[in-house]
Amino acid sequence: MTFDEILATVDGDGNGTLPEGWGQGRALFGGLVGAVLFDHLVKSVAGDRPLRSFSLSFVAPAAPGPVALRSEVLREGKSVMQAMVTATQGDQVVSTMLVSLGAARNSSVVIAGPVAPALPGPDQSMQLPFIKGLTPDFIDHFDIRYAQGMPPFSGSQVPDFAGYMGFKVPPSAMTTAALIALVDTWPPSVLPMLKGPAPASSLTWTMELLDDPATRPADTLWQYQVKTDQCSDGYGQSRATIWDGDGNPVALSRQTFTVFA
Repeated sequence: MTFDEILATVDGDGNGTLPEGWGQGRALFGGLVGAVLFDHLVKSVAGDRPLRSFSLSFVAPAAPGPVALRSEVLREGKSVMQAMVTATQGDQVVSTMLVSLGAARNSSVVIAGPVAPALPGPDQSMQLPFIKGLTPDFIDHFDIRYAQGMPPFSGSQVPDFAGYMGFKVPPSAMTTAALIALVDTWPPSVLPMLKGPAPASSLTWTMELLDDPATRPADTLWQYQVKTDQCSDGYGQSRATIWDGDGNPVALSRQTFTVFA
């Protein structure tokens, strides 16, 4: 199933289907889960206010099959709406997202976002191949290219990396939900330091929007750079910045992740 087809499975009551072929270990790819949650929230309660930030908790592994989504508005003011959307499979909550949406307002304070790094171009970057049984299934749907740093399990002396990300089959239009899916395609920032495969997963994920992704083409190759803040006791924290194809900052991302190695 394509990204658009997956979102279209969710009906007006929030009942949908999570697909096969988008797995990540024993769970469904977290970026797709986040995209499905946000897309339902936008269509059911959010209206046209742009996303300012979300916080997503992966409560339990999501699996292919039926999913029930429930969105609710926690508070709505003149400019800002606070809302929540939850995904349930059976009797188990698998993920929940707290969302802040806010209409633009006039302000005299303008501070530019982070400047894009000087990376080798996409054509000079290392494209991550999809290898059945070795790379996660969801990689088959994305174009991931490493421009700096090393891929997972390469035994690097240092963490962190930068590169480009896009859809192999772009959605019909670029949306915030599509960007949510793209940003989570990258693995936890410390995995390049491991010498062999080991389980790892996101525990919580926060993303803040600096600009509207919908103003960019659906086939954009977005730039991504991640830095590790620390990692110990099997838990780590990282921060990433996302730029569009022209180097304009669009989003900031933070994750707490677990590593079982």
